[in-house]
Amino acid sequence: MKTRKNPETGAHRALTEREVPAALAPTAPKADPLLGAQLGEFIIQERIGSGGMGVVYRAEHPIIGKQAAVKVLRSELVSAEQQQRLVVEARAVNAIRHPGILDIFNFGTLPDGRPYVVMELLQGQALSAVLRARGPLDVGTTVWMLDQILSPLGAAHRAGVVHRDLKPANVFMVERPDAAPMLKLVDFGIAKVLQSSEGLTHTDGSVLGTPDFMAPEQIRGGTVGPATDLYALGVMALQMLTGEKPFQGDSVQLLFAHVEQAPPPPSSKVEGIPPELDALVLQLLEKDPAKRPASAEVVRQRLKALSLERAPEKLVHPVPLEAKREEPTSPTAPRPTGLAPRRRAAPFAVAAVAGLALLGTGLFWMYRPAGTPLKQEERPPPPPVAVMKHPDPVVPPPAPEVKSEPVPEEHEETEADTETEAKAPGQPSLPHATASEKKLARRLAGLSRQLRARAKDVDADGALRGKLIQQYRAAADAKTDADRARIHAALDGFEKVLVERIAEHDAPPAPVVPELPKVPPLAIPTLQALPRTNPSEQRLAQRLDKLIAELRRRTQGQDVAPDLTRKLLGLYTQAAQATTATERTEVHRALDAWQEQLNARIPK
Repeated sequence: MKTRKNPETGAHRALTEREVPAALAPTAPKADPLLGAQLGEFIIQERIGSGGMGVVYRAEHPIIGKQAAVKVLRSELVSAEQQQRLVVEARAVNAIRHPGILDIFNFGTLPDGRPYVVMELLQGQALSAVLRARGPLDVGTTVWMLDQILSPLGAAHRAGVVHRDLKPANVFMVERPDAAPMLKLVDFGIAKVLQSSEGLTHTDGSVLGTPDFMAPEQIRGGTVGPATDLYALGVMALQMLTGEKPFQGDSVQLLFAHVEQAPPPPSSKVEGIPPELDALVLQLLEKDPAKRPASAEVVRQRLKALSLERAPEKLVHPVPLEAKREEPTSPTAPRPTGLAPRRRAAPFAVAAVAGLALLGTGLFWMYRPAGTPLKQEERPPPPPVAVMKHPDPVVPPPAPEVKSEPVPEEHEETEADTETEAKAPGQPSLPHATASEKKLARRLAGLSRQLRARAKDVDADGALRGKLIQQYRAAADAKTDADRARIHAALDGFEKVLVERIAEHDAPPAPVVPELPKVPPLAIPTLQALPRTNPSEQRLAQRLDKLIAELRRRTQGQDVAPDLTRKLLGLYTQAAQATTATERTEVHRALDAWQEQLNARIPK
């Protein structure tokens, strides 16, 4: 029997038959007032997810059907600081303009004061979810992912923007139909603008970020620059290769570890990592920013020299953007309509035929054990052209091959391939007996390929090629590890010059900034003293003194409005000559009109 408590007496009574259905009926959920509302050009269709910062909706343009994601800040978090973070993110993204960065194309405020941003709606999953699901990645996939991250990161640095919160949760893997996935950087909300450009807002330099990925200088509150993002990338690289971050513990322990403890090399946790990649990750994790690589482009070039990049075809099931960080309102939170359904992975069968289907190739790379070597006849075809759909804005496609030194077809690198790549016509073969000899041969092979690809751009006179052949001859004659160490040191200088020439050749032309006309300083001559014998004269004199001071303040001491200056000086002379209350009243009226013109021309 169902009962109901009397709120006044506290006594319980039995419910009537008419009251029982109403008491048992479930409470209807409160409708979201934004569903169906129009924000700018888009109409809110459904709620994708929600979290600690805000709520994300799927919106659609009512005419052309374009879909977008709308992030609305929670009302309890609305503040000038949070709104400024959204503005910083929108401006920073639009200053970079790179396809590898999530596009934000509108910003506004709801009638209740909550700010919102409108951005592109993506399908895929955050890199953090991919790493949780798969654990350690193989070397080829890791190098591919790092290259995908470095391209937009380098563009941001060239635009003067430092992300300051680079981590897997802020890297989104976008699924594309019939093409390899691509990575996009998101959440520039605490980005720092290093140089003023079109009025971009500077942050206050406060210590912001995620402890697991913060660089030592960021923890100390020091100068934050591109090297700060490269440190976070080093943490991500180690996590991709080993499945673990370099340091463990609570937030305080992590901060101390990043400042004081040496990170473990990836090869100490996982076998099969090339020594060059091992050294690169440790250099990214250097405590001193000056000891890290000079730029994101330098890191990209060193990764390309490894020749290990493999683009995975399918790694994740598509989910809408922003579900990556935001807890869904319920386990059955609605998915955006019109998006591709979850794809089921198909088992992969090793084929000896060269025309193996692209999907099978991708799944093989996804599920094969990390570090498993491939036989030559089992090697999958090269990544599809769609991987380079958005080429890096700095490095153009390779130049035509030099006929005298043809580039062999891409295949599994062997010792013989390495020797052929580095060998110049008429030169002896390089030794491959020891690990140090193999390492030097591989490095010479990578630099040789890189130089040949860009020879017409950076080595028209052949000087760099001559230096590389000189080091090749030295490597052929080297007898000890000390000899090979000296060759590596010389190759460091060679590589630095090569990368600098490539960056200089590919750098966009410097913008032509028109010279602004010079504004002469505000010149106000020495003025005669105004009479102050009675209250009327004192009021007029005080007002003129204040208006002259206000003119100096608003013009910042420059004569940007000479007509207003001349008129005010004329009124000052008129006030000095006024002898009656009527004449002083006329001056006050003229000053009222002058002040209106000042407010219209030079606002406060």
